[in-house]
Amino acid sequence: MLGVVALIGLPPLLEWRQMGERRALSLSGLRRIGTGALLYAQDWDGRLMPVAERLPTGGWQTWPDTLRPYVSGDTAFENPSNPTTVATRHPIEGYPVRSSYALNKRFWNTFTPGPFPLDNLELSEQTALFVEAGPFWGRPTRKLRSDTAVSALLDYGDTTDRWHDLCPYPSTHDGRFAVVAADGHGVVVSVEHYDKRLRHDSLYGRIGSNLYNWNGGHPNGETDRPPRE
Repeated sequence: MLGVVALIGLPPLLEWRQMGERRALSLSGLRRIGTGALLYAQDWDGRLMPVAERLPTGGWQTWPDTLRPYVSGDTAFENPSNPTTVATRHPIEGYPVRSSYALNKRFWNTFTPGPFPLDNLELSEQTALFVEAGPFWGRPTRKLRSDTAVSALLDYGDTTDRWHDLCPYPSTHDGRFAVVAADGHGVVVSVEHYDKRLRHDSLYGRIGSNLYNWNGGHPNGETDRPPRE
């Protein structure tokens, strides 16, 4: 009888282990990229690279291209849970997307022209730097047959963002999401806001746990106030 119970319980156990392994791999890549970004910032007065720049030749320089010399191994840029392909491109600009992680776009041309200095960020440990991305999904937590496998973003806006009803920042971990913060530490959190109908501040608001889109949910210089969820 115990053998039968063990056999019945085996598939869920294996699935649980596989999910844990996928989360660990996703988080490992993010941590390596986060470390590379901090090393890059040290060389550039605390400033990060732009998401994408048009070159005089007509091509594009994207943040994975810029960051690659600072990151050990090309495999860091690909999330095995939602990998890009040679055909994956930005849905508007058309440049190749060679990473299934996205850089928080608030670090460039949002609160200041050009890069926002990392040293000016008050709560770096609570601010997302990179998040999981990759090809769009039809649902945040479920990949559908009708999903596009050729469109992805290299910049992170908000978990509630949608492109033609597709999710650019899906969860491949049962509603959880790997994030690396601006201080370099990484964590997998349960996403709080995949539904834009819920009350949520898309500029500052919480992703999950104590990770926020910006500065712990606070405008700069206003950390004495409650965070903007």
